[in-house]
Formats: sequence, structure tokens, C-alpha cells
Amino acid sequence: MPRPRLVASALAACAAIALAGLGVQVSGTADVAGAAGASLGAPPATGGDQQVSSPEPEAEPPSPPPNVIVILTDDLDSSLVPYLPNVTGLIRDQGAELTNFYVEQSSCCPSRASILSGLYAHNHGVIGNVWPAGGYDRWKETEQDNDLPVWLERAGYRNALLGKYFNEYPYHPGSQLSEAEKTERREYVPPGWQSWASPAQGNAYAQTHYKLNVDGQLDTDFHEDYLDRWLGDRALSLVDGADGFDFAAGGQFLYYASYSPHTPYAYPPEYEDQFTDATYPRTPDFNEADVSDKFGQTRTRARLSTTDKAVIDETFRERIRSLQVLDQTVGQLVHELAAEGALDHTYLIFTSDNGYHMGNHRREIGKYTQFQNDVSVPFYVRGPGIAPGSTYDTLAGNIDIAPTIADIAGASAPADVDGLSLLPLLHGEAPPTRRYFLLGRALTPTNTTTEGGLEEAPETYVESRRSSRLNDFTGVTNGRYKLIRYTHLPHEELYDLHNDPFELDNLLANDEASYQAMTPAGRRAVDTLRAALDRLVDCSGVSCQ
Repeated sequence: MPRPRLVASALAACAAIALAGLGVQVSGTADVAGAAGASLGAPPATGGDQQVSSPEPEAEPPSPPPNVIVILTDDLDSSLVPYLPNVTGLIRDQGAELTNFYVEQSSCCPSRASILSGLYAHNHGVIGNVWPAGGYDRWKETEQDNDLPVWLERAGYRNALLGKYFNEYPYHPGSQLSEAEKTERREYVPPGWQSWASPAQGNAYAQTHYKLNVDGQLDTDFHEDYLDRWLGDRALSLVDGADGFDFAAGGQFLYYASYSPHTPYAYPPEYEDQFTDATYPRTPDFNEADVSDKFGQTRTRARLSTTDKAVIDETFRERIRSLQVLDQTVGQLVHELAAEGALDHTYLIFTSDNGYHMGNHRREIGKYTQFQNDVSVPFYVRGPGIAPGSTYDTLAGNIDIAPTIADIAGASAPADVDGLSLLPLLHGEAPPTRRYFLLGRALTPTNTTTEGGLEEAPETYVESRRSSRLNDFTGVTNGRYKLIRYTHLPHEELYDLHNDPFELDNLLANDEASYQAMTPAGRRAVDTLRAALDRLVDCSGVSCQ
């Protein structure tokens, strides 16, 4: 595929906004905040008292329908944000940041299903990464035919997917399929997508040696080029008019789902010697001094050794490197949108399917826990009507993404979606009415290599000592407090996120004795959280809000 045209000032602008400390030297700047408006001079003077009739002002042409671009990362947590200068400078700082944004399940497939459906996991049915509880084949059975791209297509939008769809796409390894059936599945494009480029065979997580399904055609040969660079070029070509897209005319949706920074934290070789001094943040929860107030596996963890810390720091550097091509693509996309006259009517959303922890609360490298590192993720959006530099602490989450995009596009979302549109909030109007957000844990994956399909990243890169129980906790947060209830242990955890943002002090560490020692107001607050959790675990639609 030929590389798309790049705007001449892209590299200079990307360098200009690089964060201090990244070692980037800049010598000039470029205006990338938005498309510049034309300046009209005053009409010439007529002199004397001569009367000149003024022509009727021409009617303003109708605004194009807005475009939406979602940039979804894989396992990104807030510790990596300082190393994304284009994301922060061109999306966050030119738009809004939601500081209280959650994913229900800190796991790839359940979260992606929530993003595309607007539903909690117990309603969309994808509760794990692998078949039969999760994975692509589970999604295909549940909400695939009535998800976000289908809603947008009905509203006249043209939709493109680039990158990761669901684990085990295009089929799970236990599928008893003939070679002809496997080929058919590798070339299948789900409904609602007019442009499609997703790995269907090979090692996409390592971002080399992969085959892509591009618009229903499987590559003949394996790619050896870095996947995120290929996907970035494809995204730019779509903005530049490939595959029938016209961002200047509006009504385009691009869903760019990167594999970065997922294990094995792949990056091009030219980054090997960069970020060598970076260390994972030593926040108060890192290698937590006392975990006796915690339950489950956290309580059993020993203090991190010197070797553990060294592994964490090197892994952190690899994760930073794995995001650099994606961050460059963000800068190039913004410039290309401006060059096409499309930036001012385009919403750009940046977020992650889940977070990640590395040594926090003594937990090794991984995800799937109830702690903030895993369930609270960055969410940035810029676009028409959003004040640059705005920040909202309103409680929101991944189930709100689909109804928000539907609202932007004027599309009809199903009446029973669990999420709420964030568009009024982003435009300075009333915030959503939600008071609580459900948290939980999906079925821990046992990732494998699919038979002739897409290779899943081995879980040996992350924690090995963990429970494989389904939903070994459920929880709820109202933004101030977070209540966690273990489903196979008679214990709860309660954290005051305002006064204890690193979750060092479980306010229910002594179970009923802790509860009884609270003030009456404290006990009422706990009772309210417990009642909200009881309601949300099987809520649907309006009852989830």
C-alpha cells in the first residue's frame, strides 16, 4: 500500500510539542490547534455621503456532519501519558480530559465489547478473552450485528476499523473448521464496516510476521514491517481519501485499535537506545509497605526484590518505546485533518481498553485487579464545542463511548444501552445523571496460539500466580468511594479515593468490626454503596444509570 501524503509541517509540529525531558530538540513551531480561519478585510471607503446599498448577506452553508476518530490503546495506564506528547498536546490540551473514567472489566475482550455496545459485560455476554465465555466467537453470537458501526451506518456514516478487533478473531483454536472455512473466516468483514484492516493470521502482538484482512482480502504473504506503522499509514490514507472516505464532507468514523503497549511490548529497532533512564513511578502504592488490610492474592504478596524492580523498570521502558509510532501517527493525523479542511468538524477520542500495574500493591506485572491502575484509564477528547483545556471529574466509563458517538452522529442507539452520552457534558451542559459505576473481573484468559489463525500473546509475560475464578470480585464506585466485594471470600474492601488515592487504607480491613466502628454517616455511606452494587450486578438499560 503506498504511503499517504504527509503534511509538510507535521514533523516540526510534533517536535515542537514534545515534552521536556524526552531529549527532543526543536527549532520552530507550527499551529496545530485547529484549522485557521480566513481574515476578511474591511470594504473600501466610498467617500462623501454617497449611499451604497448593501447586498443581502449570504446564508451560512450547513456544517458538515461531524467525523469521529477513536484511538484505542491496549493495556495503557496513566504512567505512560507523559511519554505521549502528541496525544497530550493535540487531543487532551486542545479538548477535554475526564479524570474519573473507568472500565468495568480490566480485560481486553469484555472492555472492547462494552466500548462497541454501550453495555456492561453481564448484558453483552463477553465475560472473558477466550471461547466459550469470551473472545470473538462469543461477541459474534451476542452483539456484533447491533453495535456502534451498525448504528452509524444506518445514520449514513462510513466506518473503518484498523487493527485489533477481539481476541481470537477470526476463530478460536478449538474450532473444527476445514481449510476452506478458515479462509472464509479470515476474509470475513463484520457488519457496519465499509473499510476493514485487521490482522487475521500470524503474530500481531509482536507487530511482525502477520497477515491482514484488508476489505475482505487476506494478504498472500506475511508482513515483516512494524504493524503500528502500517496501520498509521492506512489511517492517514483514509483521511486523504482512500477507500471512498471524505473527511472534508464529514460523516466518517475511524476506529483505530492499536496493539500497543500490550505484551510483548514490541517496538521498531530504532527506539532501542531511547528512554534508557526512564523508571516506573515510585508512587506510595508501589511495593506497598503494608498489605495486611487487603484480601485475596494481594495480601499474600512479598515485598518486591531488587531484581523485581529492575524488571519492572526495563518493562516500563519497553512499553514507552512501543507507543512512539502511535504517538507520531496522532500528530500526523491532526495535520492531515487540518490540511483536508476537516479538523474543525472532527472529534478525536483517545483512551485504553484497560489499565496496567507494575509493582503497585506488591503486584507484579499485569492487570485484572480492582485497583485504580487497572480500572481507571485516560480519556481525552477534542472536537467541535469542546473547550480546550477543560477537565471534568464526572463519573464516566467505557460503556458511555458508544452512546456518546451515536449522539455526535445523530444515530439511534438501542433504548436498552447501559451507558450515557457524554456529549452534553463536553459541551458545557448538564453532566450525566449517573451516581455509580459497576466494576468487576472477567474470566482470566488462558491465551494460546490459535491453529493457523492469530497468535495470542502468552500470559507468561504477566503475573502467573493468580486466581482463574470467574468474577472473583465485583465492585462499585461513586467517584469518591470504591467498594470491592470478593465473590469467593467473605471480605470487602473500601477506599476513600479523595483522601487515599493510592488505596493504601482499606476502611473495612476488619470486616464487621470496621463497619461498626464507623460513624452513623459512614455506615449509611457503606450501606448505600452495597445497595448500589446489589442493583448494578444485574441491571439493564435505565436501571444501570
